[in-house]
Amino acid sequence: MLKGELTTAAEIPSERLERWTACLNVAFTWHGLKALGLDEDALQTFPYEFRKGMAARAHVLGDTGSSAPEHWEFGGTRSGGPRDEDLHVLLMLYARNEDELNTRLAHQRTLLAKAGVQELSCQRAAHSRDQDGRVSFREPFGFQDGISQPVIQGFRKPGRHPEDDDSPIAAGEFILGHDNEYQEKPLSPTVRANRDALGRLNAAQLAGRKDLGLNGSYLVLRKLQQDVDGFNAFVEEKSKEIVDGCPQDDAKKKEWLKAKLMGRWSNGAPLKPGQHEAPEPGPHGHSNAFNYSQEDAAGLGCPVTSHVRRANPRDSIEPEPGLSRQVSRRHRILRRGIPYRGEPQAENASPEQGLIFIALNAQLGRQFEFIQQSWLHNEKFGRLYDERDPVSSNQESGMMTIPMTPLRRCMTGIQSFVTMKGGGYFFMPGVSALEFLAHLEPATD
Repeated sequence: MLKGELTTAAEIPSERLERWTACLNVAFTWHGLKALGLDEDALQTFPYEFRKGMAARAHVLGDTGSSAPEHWEFGGTRSGGPRDEDLHVLLMLYARNEDELNTRLAHQRTLLAKAGVQELSCQRAAHSRDQDGRVSFREPFGFQDGISQPVIQGFRKPGRHPEDDDSPIAAGEFILGHDNEYQEKPLSPTVRANRDALGRLNAAQLAGRKDLGLNGSYLVLRKLQQDVDGFNAFVEEKSKEIVDGCPQDDAKKKEWLKAKLMGRWSNGAPLKPGQHEAPEPGPHGHSNAFNYSQEDAAGLGCPVTSHVRRANPRDSIEPEPGLSRQVSRRHRILRRGIPYRGEPQAENASPEQGLIFIALNAQLGRQFEFIQQSWLHNEKFGRLYDERDPVSSNQESGMMTIPMTPLRRCMTGIQSFVTMKGGGYFFMPGVSALEFLAHLEPATD
């Protein structure tokens, strides 16, 4: 199954990538690894955040109120589940078109049924296409998505703007067994050497242990419902309150305010001081090579507490830009968001829509959880008080400061525009670890 079904880097060399029509990846929860037969000794070598699971970390992630685990469709604590402990395996199937996807999905369901695996939840998601048939990387609020993806040292650099916002990030920030930005290898789960009788795993640094994490990663999965109507209604209402320092045309004013909340123009262009509408892209698209400390320290272009500036502060964290850039590099994640769209729940109601969010990182606490707790939902971020991320935070009547001259503006009455609907923490093993887990025998000692 491993060689014939799952997709690995060895299966798809970069020069043949465009010829593939589908790929399949697999990842496991802590409870799933336990169900496979991994012994307690090995299970306890996984990091605390992973062992506890996403639902138990809700207080750190800002998943409260309507986003609390007791309301999640899967992976939470809601009666009737599937609950966090019920989730064992995540199967991710990607295809170039719906026909291919349906064929592959039916095949996998047949294989899983024969193996006695119960399907607890299935979620479809897909990027839309423009009039020319090209994939559109727009999220439901209408913004270009997935722009600031880190380039990983040692990997083929993807086609992108000739200018990058920073140099490649150490592979160990995303892949276990490699040096990270601290020039150290992240902690990796291990098993006792005698459990690996066939020698599938490499030796760990600790004597008598084998490295189960080498070339693996930790995967974050979150289903995020987006209240597009509520977001647009808020922008419609608040745009009427601003009469100067912004575009006078109603449509342009609303686009300007949306950009201030998000921290970018909807077409992906960075926000700069003095801009009242989005610039047109150059021949290579919009440059992502910008910093804040010299060009926009006060946030007159991109507000200090906007979503994008919180998620990746670049050089704007005090006390000085150089240290800030170093800190930001140590909290990057590989992030992907694919839009989903459900059926309307009532007559004349808008269909549910949002993002299926996944992120890869080598240390859940220092990377994904840090971004959520210390940057996105931190009420005292950027020397301001009682303000959270205006786009993604769970709040009932929040506020956001928009720096302007001569007087700043304060947007009040911000509601929750994004609701957490389910998710979990998963371990995505490397090929050797997959082979080991696939042939795992129950412990006898």
